[in-house]
Amino acid sequence: MSPLRPVFTSRALLLVGALCGAGGAAAQTPEPAPTSASASAPALAENLANARAAVVALDERHAELEAANRELAEKLREMDKANKELAASVARLKQTLSANQAATRKFSGNLSRRIYRNVSRHVAGMPAVAIPYVGAGVTAAMTGLDIREGCEALRELNEMNRAMQLEPENEAPVCAMQVGPREEIINKVLANWRTAYAVAAAWTNQQEIWLAPDPVPVEPARAIELWAAVFGGLPNPSARTATPAPRGPTPPIPPLAPLLPNPPAR
Repeated sequence: MSPLRPVFTSRALLLVGALCGAGGAAAQTPEPAPTSASASAPALAENLANARAAVVALDERHAELEAANRELAEKLREMDKANKELAASVARLKQTLSANQAATRKFSGNLSRRIYRNVSRHVAGMPAVAIPYVGAGVTAAMTGLDIREGCEALRELNEMNRAMQLEPENEAPVCAMQVGPREEIINKVLANWRTAYAVAAAWTNQQEIWLAPDPVPVEPARAIELWAAVFGGLPNPSARTATPAPRGPTPPIPPLAPLLPNPPAR
């Protein structure tokens, strides 16, 4: 039984006693005409019925309060459970955020260092690329290194994507690229150096113009000076035994846009 039940029962008993006492007092009150004991019986019965009705009402109210108390206790348990689940969710989100921040810091640090190395390498290697014949090997080596570092950057980007539960990017278009040897580069220049220049200009000028679509006029004096500075003298035409490579067709003006690799399917 609930702790409230004895209180209500005691009050009901007191009420019954009070009503009974009131009935007894009324029965003892002198009336103008004497009454018999049977005359006070209906009043006493009515008081007893009222007392019983009051007790029943108090019991009903007590039951209602107990039900409300149980409902509040259940809601309190549900709120406590929800608070614990929310606290666990917040803890998981903090762990995820911390992991994402660590992955982002790692990627941004590596990327910034890689970009600095790449830019510095190209700036420092510009004179070497301009060396006749030898510059083809420099270009091949630097481009191969660019491909390798670009592939590494994509892999680190995908590590960060996985840490953030994102879909990884397709690494194949970059990582599968191959750089031809020096002789292949030289052969393309011998076949048609204007086409080689036009392709380079088309790739360079995709966003804005950085390289003139047409090559600048060659100054014979500067070309001879450059060749003599590298090889110590002018080339001897009689020493060349190979058949001159035919000139290729002149590319259309403006040059065709380069074919970009298809984006990965989502």
